[in-house]
Amino acid sequence: MTQRGDFAILNKWERARLALSAGVDLVCELPFGYACQSAEAFAHGGIKIFNATGVVDVLSFGSEFGHIQPLTSLAETLVHEPVEFKTFLKQELSSGVSFPKARELAIRSYLGHEAGNLLKTPNNILALEYLKALHKTQSDIDALTVKRQGAAYHSLLPSKYLSATGIRNILKDALAHPESAAAILKALDNKLPYSTDDLIVPFKKNYNPSGDDYFLNALRLQILSNDVKHLKNTPYVSEGLEHKIRDALKIATSLDECVNGIISKRIPQTRVRRILSNRLLELDKETLKHFQSESFVPYLRVLGFNDKGQAILKAIKDQGQLPILTSLKKSRFLLTPTQNKMLYYDCRATDFHNQFYETKYCYHRDYLQSPVHNPNQEMFEFIK
Repeated sequence: MTQRGDFAILNKWERARLALSAGVDLVCELPFGYACQSAEAFAHGGIKIFNATGVVDVLSFGSEFGHIQPLTSLAETLVHEPVEFKTFLKQELSSGVSFPKARELAIRSYLGHEAGNLLKTPNNILALEYLKALHKTQSDIDALTVKRQGAAYHSLLPSKYLSATGIRNILKDALAHPESAAAILKALDNKLPYSTDDLIVPFKKNYNPSGDDYFLNALRLQILSNDVKHLKNTPYVSEGLEHKIRDALKIATSLDECVNGIISKRIPQTRVRRILSNRLLELDKETLKHFQSESFVPYLRVLGFNDKGQAILKAIKDQGQLPILTSLKKSRFLLTPTQNKMLYYDCRATDFHNQFYETKYCYHRDYLQSPVHNPNQEMFEFIK
């Protein structure tokens, strides 16, 4: 699943295959316990894994700003939270705005408008969380940022560099209008780091456009048939939000309508979608707290690699401090109880994606699918 709280349009092995065909050497999965969470949890989980590999020396990430030093300075301020900044933050929160907006306004008051502007855009925000995590963990990894170019994060406008949202919408539009699909898909020409067919063919073959309807029905069954306390114990649920979620589910005719019935000035869409996804998988606040604790070390789940990636895996095996998972049938026995619990949610996310958004069902595919080694291999090349 994605950090924005949605299911991806392709399964994780198809996406690993595309990454390999674009020149990536090693593709690993960020566990659901980090991936479908806040920017802070997402970044901190990734940094914990990178630190534990023992081989990562540079972390490169995109940002709208594109300059590392001001981002680093701001990240350190956000980690240490000086008293004056905390006072400004408390004042802004009392006005009723969301935490991200309150933090932005507090930084404007404390450091000025330029610093505040760094907290307005999604890639900058995630970049700051990576830098915060590096600082908190006293990591030896150096940070490098690449300036985002082209369309903005959620933009649907044509551009030399399309947004991920724009690409997804083009694909869905082409699937919904097969008579004009060729013309619609021309918008992707020369916009991808791999052949357009490498993306379009598996998407047309495997994507189920009714997935959101299945997701909504599963949420109704899961939430409305349980006591409200189960929903209240879901990450990011607060302020009586559990009642608003139940009310929205009772009348919504689509997933988007349900989400729009819950959002408010203080509760943005991404938070709502993460709540719904966490509730679907039955991840609770206490379990998430264990995953985020400083003492917990996750695992490295391998989705795909080439020959160079295989050499990197050998180096991690020699120098790292975390288990490497390639075959769950074998390597799951290497895990601690908390690591196994984290893996359980990864497998649930895969199963739900498969049931809702794919045309061919494969029960517990995580235990059957081998990592992608050849970008041209069939995706149902099972572990023997």
